[in-house]
Amino acid sequence: MTVLRFSKNSAPIKLFTRAAVALVAVLSISCSGRNVHKNLTEDVRVLVREWTLPTQNKLAISGDRGVEYSGIALFENTVIFGSRANGLTSMYPQLQRVRWELPIQGGVYSELTVEKSKLYFGGGDGFFYCVNPENGKVVWKYELRDIHVSKPTVVGGRVFVTTSADTVYAFDAGTGKWLWHYKRRTQSNSTIRGASSPWADNQEVLVGMSDGFLINLSVADGQLKWERKLHWGNKFTDVDAHPMVENQIIYVASYDGAFYALKRQSGDVIWKQDLGGVKRPIVEETRILFSSSDGTVYALQKTNGKILWQFEVDSGVPTELAVSDNQIFVGSSFQYFYVLDRGTGKALYRMNIGYGSGFATAPVWDSARSRVYALSHGGNLMSFMPRSKSSLPTGIRGATDPYL
Repeated sequence: MTVLRFSKNSAPIKLFTRAAVALVAVLSISCSGRNVHKNLTEDVRVLVREWTLPTQNKLAISGDRGVEYSGIALFENTVIFGSRANGLTSMYPQLQRVRWELPIQGGVYSELTVEKSKLYFGGGDGFFYCVNPENGKVVWKYELRDIHVSKPTVVGGRVFVTTSADTVYAFDAGTGKWLWHYKRRTQSNSTIRGASSPWADNQEVLVGMSDGFLINLSVADGQLKWERKLHWGNKFTDVDAHPMVENQIIYVASYDGAFYALKRQSGDVIWKQDLGGVKRPIVEETRILFSSSDGTVYALQKTNGKILWQFEVDSGVPTELAVSDNQIFVGSSFQYFYVLDRGTGKALYRMNIGYGSGFATAPVWDSARSRVYALSHGGNLMSFMPRSKSSLPTGIRGATDPYL
């Protein structure tokens, strides 16, 4: 940013001062992105940032901002997160001390899944890993030759994962034995980074493909049972979102197409809403909470897809959502972290983490400790403490809020 200096003897000082103020204002706007929610503040009555821990000691690629795609997993009293530069790290959040580290060549790009004392993820070296979250020791690994893989899904003693090459794998979760794989013959002209995390039960696997189809595979052998095309355009046809199933209805989105409710047995459309995205929806009793690629968080009526409320982030696109009993936590890919009221969608809090930074992965709600953890683009691990009404000053004479 240009710095303007003025001589004390300069005659037209008022003119130059006004020009400087105008220039600084313009530069401030250009260096901060959009500012839709000007009155939304970092309100300590809603949320307190307890600490921020830098986790990167180098960048994975020279000149790269070091955007982190792996995110956070919880195991007992530890937080586990992946890094493009350092591999895998487990730490005690209350002590801010490292429990163990697992260096991996190429780091970690995929999201993490913890299930039955096992941690599953894809490494930057092209291997799919199963690790003991107690000590960071590798239990087994399998060479996928792809660094961009989905968040793994573990069901019925099997682990399922999708690669960016539109291949779905099934492994024995305990031994890593290959069970089957399904390879999609796609001819998509353009695709976005990522892959659909499979949904599975003991009968079938539902997963999105980059050619715009949602497919249904047999759990037993990976044979195709049915497919449904969800995107009809020519640009970014990907279905990279994680499908959710409830009461024989599938809820899933295509990237820049639509959000769908489908019949589970046939894939027939029940309703659709023109809201694209790649995030996992949260299915509630009467509503669906969903982060769209249009930069907005939506609450949809479960029966017909009608929009109940919406919240637009200032810049970028929202991450997947994390929820507590009363609040929604969401980051944007550019600059801000937010808290919304879970019932109404009303914005309660906004924190500016710095120009050019943001979040690629979802925050995580730790219900056992009532904390929210988030990992920023630059590898800054943050811990937040929500404030409940009982923790605020009661109005007794002389009582003050220590955070104010």
